[in-house]
Amino acid sequence: MKQDIEKLLEKYYAGESTLEEEKQLRDFFRGASVPAHLEKQAGPFRYYAETRKEQPSLAFNQRLSDRLGSEGRVRSLITWSLRIAASLTLLAGGFVGGLYYSNRLPGQPDRTETSSTLAIKKALDFDHTAQTSASERIQAVNQSYELAEVDQDITQLLINTLNFDDNVNVRLAACEALMRLPNEPGVREALIQSLKIQTDPYVQIMLIETLVSIQEKRAVDEMQRLARSRQILEAVRLKAEEGLNRLTQTKTQTAS
Repeated sequence: MKQDIEKLLEKYYAGESTLEEEKQLRDFFRGASVPAHLEKQAGPFRYYAETRKEQPSLAFNQRLSDRLGSEGRVRSLITWSLRIAASLTLLAGGFVGGLYYSNRLPGQPDRTETSSTLAIKKALDFDHTAQTSASERIQAVNQSYELAEVDQDITQLLINTLNFDDNVNVRLAACEALMRLPNEPGVREALIQSLKIQTDPYVQIMLIETLVSIQEKRAVDEMQRLARSRQILEAVRLKAEEGLNRLTQTKTQTAS
């Protein structure tokens, strides 16, 4: 069984798994007999299982499954030209945070950094991502949970991973990691801006859920745009409508 799960993980990280195979992975990682060496991989699958309980209805889940199944799992890889354009948009939004390691000389690491921090930065840095697999980058993202403190460099790498990594599963993992850091500088703005440029429905839905969970009311305008758009999947529009309702209801209750 362990060998089968590891083979399924390889397919999942490569973006080649089927919906049925992903269900097998979710069921496995929700169980009580997950081997210690696979425990770090369990986070995203347990997250998906929990958020399924928060869907508005069984009909919504069925529409999402039917739509994604009939149209295929959208794997829209962002071209380098789009990445450059998106980067300029993010810079204009004011949350990129400047150049990496601006307070140190090029190639000179911070001596106070732990080996774990350095390993995460190396795996997620764009200069090295071509040399790492999707599973290695997901592991690096998951290792960020174990850091006593997450510095600005790690936060920015997670933001860039969410926006520009070629693998949708890595982007989902980065989104989940950022959801745990809502009070870090720039994270909330980054999540809102990311919702403007993401094209994969899984990432769009997860971003909507994340923004609702942290009660980020500044995302209302973007969710209104998605709810009205006819160029995205119906499942995403439904999730945007749901998120919009939840944020506006909370806003109204707070005002009263």
